[in-house]
Amino acid sequence: METAPGRDARYPLSDLWRGGDLLERECRAVRAGLAAAAGLPLAAVEQRAAASLCYQGLASRLLSPQVAAALCHGVVAPPAALRWRVAGGRLRLALGEGAGAAAAADRPRAEAAADLLAEHVLSAVLVPLADALRARSRLAPRLLYGNAASALAGAASALAAARPPRAADAFTLARLLLDRPPLRGLGAFAPAGGTGFARRTCCLYYRVPGGGVCGDCPVAARRRNG
Repeated sequence: METAPGRDARYPLSDLWRGGDLLERECRAVRAGLAAAAGLPLAAVEQRAAASLCYQGLASRLLSPQVAAALCHGVVAPPAALRWRVAGGRLRLALGEGAGAAAAADRPRAEAAADLLAEHVLSAVLVPLADALRARSRLAPRLLYGNAASALAGAASALAAARPPRAADAFTLARLLLDRPPLRGLGAFAPAGGTGFARRTCCLYYRVPGGGVCGDCPVAARRRNG
């Protein structure tokens, strides 16, 4: 997330799902990037696969800095304090003006952070973003929220690697959110405190020419076990 002021145009976070063409432009940019990487024309990449991967990328950009801020500093940036800017044809997340939302001081760190993220990121951003994307593309809610679950697991793993003293809290936070709507039942870490993650839905990357399957994908698990 960018924190330095910039001279380029910045848009309220909610512009992504409240009309306008920001979401459509981002989906087109993802599709064009996938086609270019495969050396194929745009039509070779399914629009719905690109839309799914667009959502996963946006979820990662939203969750990664917010998970770190919640666990390391006890605060998250609510939607009103965030902005989008367009750089190189893609959306970048940036801080705008406004106060952060603070975690409850009388609760365990991971539980308080989970409450913040559930309110200010999952319900306030990822749910309306999924609704807006589904209005444009034929995608199931479980598929999109499975993408968000995967992004959350990735954010927790990245924070654990970067800040080992926060590792236990990071995975506890992720498990707490994976047990709440809209992520409930869409992925799980290995039992007995394991950190390997497996999701229950597929992001459709395997349908992209030259794509394949991700490490946490159920398609990959079926191939290994079949």
